[in-house]
Amino acid sequence: MNYKRWLALVSIVTVVAWFGYDAMQTNRDDDLVRDLKKARQQRRGNETEVPAFSEPPGDMVVSRNPYANYWFVGKYQDGGGIEIPFRPGESPEKSADVTPRHENPGFVGPEQCQECHRETYQSFLATAHYKTSRPVNETTIDGSFEPGSNTFQTSDPNLSFEMIHQGDEFLQRVHFFDWSFEFPMENIMGSSKMAQTYLYCHQDWLYQHNVTHNTDGNKWINSPGYIDGDAAYARPIPQRCLECHLTYFDFRGAKNRYTPGSLILGVTCERCHGPAKEHVDFHRENQDARKAVGITNPADLERQIQMEICGQCHGGSRILKGDALSFRPGDRLEDHYDPPDDELDAKNSVHTSNQLNRLSQSVCFQQSQMTCIDCHDPHHNERGNRKLFSNRCMTCHQSESDCGFFPHEGVDFAENCVDCHMPRRPTED
Repeated sequence: MNYKRWLALVSIVTVVAWFGYDAMQTNRDDDLVRDLKKARQQRRGNETEVPAFSEPPGDMVVSRNPYANYWFVGKYQDGGGIEIPFRPGESPEKSADVTPRHENPGFVGPEQCQECHRETYQSFLATAHYKTSRPVNETTIDGSFEPGSNTFQTSDPNLSFEMIHQGDEFLQRVHFFDWSFEFPMENIMGSSKMAQTYLYCHQDWLYQHNVTHNTDGNKWINSPGYIDGDAAYARPIPQRCLECHLTYFDFRGAKNRYTPGSLILGVTCERCHGPAKEHVDFHRENQDARKAVGITNPADLERQIQMEICGQCHGGSRILKGDALSFRPGDRLEDHYDPPDDELDAKNSVHTSNQLNRLSQSVCFQQSQMTCIDCHDPHHNERGNRKLFSNRCMTCHQSESDCGFFPHEGVDFAENCVDCHMPRRPTED
């Protein structure tokens, strides 16, 4: 074969290959559009069960990231867009598989405790620990859902969010160019001291919402770490996050899969006293027994071991060595978690402040046998009560004259040690 014939053959093969590739890509795009339209038609025939979600307009880019397990919708020239964990045009689905993957080690929930500890239970309901995760409803959710104050506009004029209250449902509605869709706000994370952020389920996967309510200023903002100008609804919630916001959950693997119905919300009695099933069963059958059986009283533990119960969540950012929720009162943190990162720990972030380490550096701690609960009563909401906390300081500091600034005209030292010795400071971000 001479050179000219060889060159002509190569050219023909190249052209055929290009048309073949283009046809294949077109077929893939056509298949995607057909799938979206088919899903939409199926929903229209069954709108009583599935909310109507519209597929993106034809001028938008739709692609799936197989590695991160989410779908992207956007416009190439803009760079930003939408990330969701299900096919665009569909909606979050409830899982039909509610069978736990693991046996519950004995967590029963705080409602079981009130049979014998009603007064403590009632006061505990007002604490930040109890409120650190809750179901969304009219009494728990912060922020306004009234037109005019229920929106959040991003730096991109083509992307905004609207908080919607319809019947018993609370929703975040995303407006992206001329496309919009909604996500249910199902669970709250955060006690409202700083903020509330929100979670939703798709099948048995748990994800975070893009918009959070910030308590200071009473406003809607991007969730921490989110990029302004995107709408990200595919951020997975790993078990280490839930471990500091929940009492129990059945972890099914794959980073953010949990058995629906297994979640015991709030950091409640059993995270400090241990799983209570044995305790509850024994005392139901032995109602005259006065000695607690099958439960741990942290006050009976030596000081450092007692404080390490608090250190599960107040000891800096710690990475799990094994399974979540394996720590039991009386265990050592080092057996369940890697040490916190000193650099991150120094930044005073909401998730990295190491109160356990900070307390150990104080003179009060070093010259006494005090523990966390000498100042903080975990069973009552005492936030902001300067006089009460100052009175606890005075149990060791017998006189106002112990203060180096005493006397000072117009200052009642015995009623406010806090503003000088533990002033409230904002986080860096």
